[in-house]
Amino acid sequence: MTPRRLRVLLSPQQVLCVARQGGRLVEGSARQIAVDGAGGHWQAAIDALRTLLQQPDIAAAKLPLEISLSGRWSQLVLAPWSDALLSEPSASRFLQTQLAALYGDNARGWSVVGDDAPYGHTRLVCGVDSTLLQALKDVAAECGHACRVIEPLLATALRTLEAPRPERSRKGTADTDGALSRLNGAADSSSASLRATKGAAYAVGALALIEPGRITMAALRDGRIVAIQSQPASEAWRIELPQAWQRWTLRAPELAAIEQIAVTDLSALPSALPPERATATASASAPSIAATLHLVPGALPSRFQLNANPFGERATIVTPAVQAPSSTATPEVAA
Repeated sequence: MTPRRLRVLLSPQQVLCVARQGGRLVEGSARQIAVDGAGGHWQAAIDALRTLLQQPDIAAAKLPLEISLSGRWSQLVLAPWSDALLSEPSASRFLQTQLAALYGDNARGWSVVGDDAPYGHTRLVCGVDSTLLQALKDVAAECGHACRVIEPLLATALRTLEAPRPERSRKGTADTDGALSRLNGAADSSSASLRATKGAAYAVGALALIEPGRITMAALRDGRIVAIQSQPASEAWRIELPQAWQRWTLRAPELAAIEQIAVTDLSALPSALPPERATATASASAPSIAATLHLVPGALPSRFQLNANPFGERATIVTPAVQAPSSTATPEVAA
């Protein structure tokens, strides 16, 4: 029998988890904690994760963790090919330099992982605050869980793209355990892979990941990310996504031939917020949200296909939101 894993989403707004067995989510296993992560610092989410792992049913199961990091805390860039990538430590230094060029000198303290693109090809690079990675490993160990995978949320969305039916019937279910982008245990390695499952590689030409306040679009070729674009988003992302895609194709005309874009929607805000924040948010934003929803179309254009939520559609609220860290907390590495 395929062993179970606990898939976890860590974001500034919430911590979600769901048990999975192979490619199937275990019904009724999803749990959610809303996070009042004011300022975007990750400490509140770490505290929420600890609370989640201490829930009796989760603590008893002690499932290995597969942690997905919000795009807020996992920064991505495409690095050009360089002969420096042929060996260490020059490969790590080169990838670190590419991140620093985009995100500033703070990126030089990040843990870095790159995909295993072949010789001469661009390489997708992910950088994560090293302190955050260590905090995740510490919480997992404290609660008795093996931390099997820490990866950017975009990689999780890629791996959970549904393979086309003909591919499944001919070769069986795609291996969702393969080609993981590991940041734990291989934080400074450039040999990890940021790839879609093999079956999904030929089903779509691009992926759009929707998070609260953010759209990330990635063009795919043979299951690899070959171009990436991110921008702010509002509640009206169904309007903004086609517009963002059109602007991107104008800048990169080769993307215009892509016929199908899979959309993973993780934009829904958690339903449990601190009482004072919930009241303030409702009173301040109700008119604008109502106006926005009035404008949002019922469906996306046909080339955009909604993909299954990798964390399930419904989660049980575990506890009230965790408070944000005080002003004396260690500041987050700037993104």
